[in-house]
Amino acid sequence: MNKKMEKKKNFINVISYVKKTYFYAKENKKYLLLFLIACILYSAISIIAPLLSAKQIVALTRNWWEQLIFITIGIFVIEIIRNCVRFWSNICTTKFFYAVKKNIQLAVTEETLKIDTETLNVNSSGIFIERINHDTGTMADIFIVIIDYLSEIISNVGILISIFFLNTWIFFIYFLFLLILFFGHKYAAGRIQQKRKVMKKKQEITAGFVSELVRGAKDLKVLNAERPFLEKAGFIMDEVGLATRDFNKTKATFRFINGSIRDILDLVILLVGIYFILQGHLEVATMLIILSYRGNILNISGFLENFMENLKQFSLSAEKVFAVLDGDSFKKEVFGTHSIGKVKGNIEFQNVSFAYQNDQEVLKNVSFQIKPNETVSFVGKSGSGKTTLFHLIAGLYQPNKGRVLFDGIPIQELDKNSLRGNLSIISQNPYIFNMSIRENLSIIKKDLTEEEMIYACKMACLHDFIITLKDGYDTVVGESGVTLSGGQRQRLAIARALVQKTEIILFDEATSALDNETQKEIQNSIQNMQGEYTILIIAHRLSTVINSDRIFILEDGVFTGEGSHQELLKHNKTYQHLYTLELEKNEE
Repeated sequence: MNKKMEKKKNFINVISYVKKTYFYAKENKKYLLLFLIACILYSAISIIAPLLSAKQIVALTRNWWEQLIFITIGIFVIEIIRNCVRFWSNICTTKFFYAVKKNIQLAVTEETLKIDTETLNVNSSGIFIERINHDTGTMADIFIVIIDYLSEIISNVGILISIFFLNTWIFFIYFLFLLILFFGHKYAAGRIQQKRKVMKKKQEITAGFVSELVRGAKDLKVLNAERPFLEKAGFIMDEVGLATRDFNKTKATFRFINGSIRDILDLVILLVGIYFILQGHLEVATMLIILSYRGNILNISGFLENFMENLKQFSLSAEKVFAVLDGDSFKKEVFGTHSIGKVKGNIEFQNVSFAYQNDQEVLKNVSFQIKPNETVSFVGKSGSGKTTLFHLIAGLYQPNKGRVLFDGIPIQELDKNSLRGNLSIISQNPYIFNMSIRENLSIIKKDLTEEEMIYACKMACLHDFIITLKDGYDTVVGESGVTLSGGQRQRLAIARALVQKTEIILFDEATSALDNETQKEIQNSIQNMQGEYTILIIAHRLSTVINSDRIFILEDGVFTGEGSHQELLKHNKTYQHLYTLELEKNEE
């Protein structure tokens, strides 16, 4: 693709991105209209103010005192109006900017949550954090930038045209230098954009690494691995620092060249003006007017440069944001359209095989059926595929072969609410939000009542602990529930799942971090739920599963046994071995 075609494509992309971004701004367009009016007023004042200033100097030098007083009062009134217009425009832009930014941020956040699990696993969280926090702001600002810069450029071009009627030669000198500055800016913009892309990429990598470092700070301390991570952080920060310095150096170089050209122009205009005054072809008062407008005329190229610079920044940010919004770069979860409301709780696997990223198969031609309100457990060694079963049931991954069905319907055909709204997963390491206990529960169910919340916490054996806290249910638990013990975090996750009141509840090693006494209480809670919910349990501790209706033995992705606790003890050697090991461990 030649440069001309590439520039045309980039221009079309910018126009397309602006149109798509406007979708998030339409409901706030009244602020944009008010800002446009403010810009028109401000541009008019910018044209009149220098003219009055020049006349003020003329009146002062010629002792026209009465005229000087009127001009001075006029300038004062105009400056008051200018300040009011500036204040008005700032209010409008602030309201518009934050409203539009919020709309885009919410949209990107929503789409990020739709990205499939495998794609999230292979991409750093810093990529999404940078796009949600920073790039959305650049996008929201584009309409203000377009109106602001275009109004300034148009008003200043109007001033340049007025110079033509004052002195043709000075007009052509201005015009020649502006062409030089414009093409210089155009060349500079391309070079600067290349450097900016490199810098943005490094910034995303840095944001992702810092995010990982902060989240893993506790483990780093325990592993005594701070120094290696700090060294790696230093290396990554050096890279982003070099990219940023390279970007700023390139900008500084072109600004130096730009400033030198402007200085030469000032000198040329002054010398030409003096020549015409001496020749009697130009009055001093006219020259004062020309000089008073000098800044406005020179700013044409500067405004053009900044305008193009902002468009480049906008295009780069919009490209990244719409990659998330449009799903071009990140694979999204796909749900069906079939709605079944509340499921009965029948789950079936039909010849299911699955491998993560085409590696060795984790599940191999697995088939089984779970009846509504049945309690079924899965036991086996780590890596045997137990958690993968849950991932497939929740639709976090899709089988490579075979089908998973809810109430006889393949889950690929179900809409999101029919699938996710009918099951709860209580994982081994649940993520607890940096909120109060009450908020961690009510975020799952908006209309959660006090009675429902307390009941769920009692069922999870957590209520007695909560009421000992100073702020009770309003206690903030910190990031990832850091102020809670491992067992308390899991019990809060259990309470959170119970609040949902789904027909299917999946316990993925949910009692692994609990002491024996608390585990027994949780087992009692599970027993209380038996017969009312379809319950699936993954557990290493066999004491957790002995009351299950059925227990499946999973080894290397295939089932090697099925039955009740007593049946497996009699007939399954693997189960007998696991049970014996647990008894020996308990005796220790």
